[in-house]
Amino acid sequence: MQVNPFRPAVIDIGSNSVRMVVFDGADRCLAPLYNEKAMSGLGLNLLATGRLNPEGRRSAILTLHRFRRVADDLEVSSLRAVATAAVRDAADGIEFIRVAEDVLGYPIEVLSGEQEGRLSALGVISGIPEADGVVGDLGGGSLEIAEVGAGKVFSAVSLPIGPLTLGNLVGSPEEEIQIANAIDGIAEGLASDRALYLVGGAWRSLAKLHFEQEKHPIKIIHQYEITSSQAEVFARKVGNLLPKQTNRLKGISSRRRFAAPYSARLLAALLDRTKPNKVIFSGYGLREGVLLENLTLEARAGDPLIDHCQRLGLAGARIPFDGDHLADWVMGAFSEFPTDFRLVRAAAWLSDMSGHDHPDYRGHNAAVRTLTLTAGAVGHKDRAFLACVVYARYHGYGIKSVLGSAVDLLEPEVQAAALALGFAFRLAHVIGPSSGKKKSPSLLDETKLRRAGESLFLIVGDRREMLGETAIRRFESLAESLGLDHKIVENYSAAA
Repeated sequence: MQVNPFRPAVIDIGSNSVRMVVFDGADRCLAPLYNEKAMSGLGLNLLATGRLNPEGRRSAILTLHRFRRVADDLEVSSLRAVATAAVRDAADGIEFIRVAEDVLGYPIEVLSGEQEGRLSALGVISGIPEADGVVGDLGGGSLEIAEVGAGKVFSAVSLPIGPLTLGNLVGSPEEEIQIANAIDGIAEGLASDRALYLVGGAWRSLAKLHFEQEKHPIKIIHQYEITSSQAEVFARKVGNLLPKQTNRLKGISSRRRFAAPYSARLLAALLDRTKPNKVIFSGYGLREGVLLENLTLEARAGDPLIDHCQRLGLAGARIPFDGDHLADWVMGAFSEFPTDFRLVRAAAWLSDMSGHDHPDYRGHNAAVRTLTLTAGAVGHKDRAFLACVVYARYHGYGIKSVLGSAVDLLEPEVQAAALALGFAFRLAHVIGPSSGKKKSPSLLDETKLRRAGESLFLIVGDRREMLGETAIRRFESLAESLGLDHKIVENYSAAA
């Protein structure tokens, strides 16, 4: 079998689902190329029977047959398969693994509860590098709790209180006892004044329900953030629903509707125990943790957002360019900036992402695609900021007509900064297109932006005639967006 050297795959045999993800590239983008799951339900009623669900076993084996063929067809470079709570806890788990390995053609690692919690937490770190607090990964068979901070996982435990494991106990008086006994092992106030990061399909469904309730403009789970008080009110509201009332929960599958009240009650108990100041939903978990663990140290040191934007931006650009150099160039127009400089770098790499689209639609397409990036390490406000920048880079004003209420996630001064930054990129791209391969300086290299007091200078050395009319108009628009006087000069010291 031939392989693609940058196409790793991960198979996760969980209590509820069996999933394979094939990633495109062995870098911090962690971009999914192929993602498929089967809701096998291996762990259904495990607490009562002590064995894997027979129908779930059959479904899982058939799914692994298919995944082996898909992995061959996609020429994956590596495949790591792991099994979690249901398989490790079931009396027939070892027997199932023997059959599954023969079918899959790859070894399957049965993770301990601590390993599962650590890898899930590592997955959260892969998508939110600055994560600080407690990770809660709710699967069908168990709840993994891990403490994270400074890019590290400090501790991890597994609690046997997944909805499939409890089975018929869900919704009964015994449920509250099972949850209380399990959560009693978590240090009280473990997430005090920090975040609680929620991982897993059950809690992702709660995020979708909260989107609908709040009419949130960005329907992306990763890094969707709410306050702990918002989470508590919502969790108690959903947790009080009777089984016959779950059909009113729109936007999630029928399987998830049935488990939603339990997941919400468990969340309420976890909030009460750990006392976080906010809740952040993570779209990254165990599978991303497995992949991150296998990356080289050099790849792990990268920035997920910058790596993703660089890849996406260069693929769409008409002419290759150096986004980092471009980011440094445009910052000459600003005395200070209301966001992190890494967002300026990300925007720079995206600044010609729709270069091959029709000119009338470049701004629209770039804004929508940026708002819905599959990248990690980017919050919802950051998405709105980047989308505003790339729209302004192509079309100037009018972003509200494209993004609607998503723009309102940004404070007015941040909206204004995004507009001006987009104008700066618009100027930079017209001054001196460069292939990025020339050893000699480009026209852009021979110009500089400088802000002094209430004036903005475009310094052109001795080649003012090389600017062109379009560049001059765009410089004027940039200065206007900043509320500054403007002047084109050949020598900055003389102008100052």
